[in-house]
Amino acid sequence: MATFTVYKQSLLMVKESKFFTKNQSFLKFQLTAVIATSIDFLMTILFERFIGFHYSIAVAMGATCGAITAFIIKRKWVIPQMGTHPAKQAFKYSLVVAGSILLNTGGTYLLTESTMLTYLISKAIVSILVGFTYSYYFSKRFVFYA
Repeated sequence: MATFTVYKQSLLMVKESKFFTKNQSFLKFQLTAVIATSIDFLMTILFERFIGFHYSIAVAMGATCGAITAFIIKRKWVIPQMGTHPAKQAFKYSLVVAGSILLNTGGTYLLTESTMLTYLISKAIVSILVGFTYSYYFSKRFVFYA
């Protein structure tokens, strides 16, 4: 019982901190990215290793699965916009995701083929770069308007 109280107090301290309140949207976006990226990588490995697709196709398919996961979480939790119709947001999000998938797939392919890195290491590097720049900016400003 004491552990739960300490945990609850810790959560309240984090929630009330200036850093959290100023950066809440960004932090939620990044947590969503971790969840979606986990799905993305798991599906990429499944498609490449177990189904036998070329790694570049597996990267694109994994990114699509991760994007669907991210949209659902963002729509409900990160940047909820109840006034905007979900179909309109989904269309705009699909445009942003198409660019993200092209950047991730192309970047992974170029980095893998031009270095001695495995495709998963290349994918991780490219995903971080695309996620912190392109994806965050366009999701927030173009799709969810926050």
